[in-house]
Amino acid sequence: MKAAIEKDPSIKRAQGKCKGVSSIPWIACEPFVENTKAVLIHRPRHVTTHKLGPRWAAHHAVHNWCDSVFTGTAKFTFLAEPPIGRIVCARCEDAAVAAGLPSSSEIAGRHVHTGGVVAVARCCDHIEKAQP
Repeated sequence: MKAAIEKDPSIKRAQGKCKGVSSIPWIACEPFVENTKAVLIHRPRHVTTHKLGPRWAAHHAVHNWCDSVFTGTAKFTFLAEPPIGRIVCARCEDAAVAAGLPSSSEIAGRHVHTGGVVAVARCCDHIEKAQP
């Protein structure tokens, strides 16, 4: 199921500045995106294919509802629903639902986990344990 997505508002500004650059906004894509370099499944807000010139291959820029951005060529998989057991980015979910889009669970027709990734400092454990 393809979902309509927004057009990236920065495209017009970029095309006016750089000669030979073409940016092609997508009008629809699957409602979820998996990045092989990331842990969470995200909800794309807008996707653009950029062609910087004849010397470079085209690449994609995926802007998610949580304001994260992925760029590249082959590390993305657009999904109709998140894989069972995987976690959808809670910031993406909250922003997409607030914008009037259906929830991940509604799209998938089943419960979908939402959450985030937490950074944990582990370098100072020995200091805390040594203090009385």
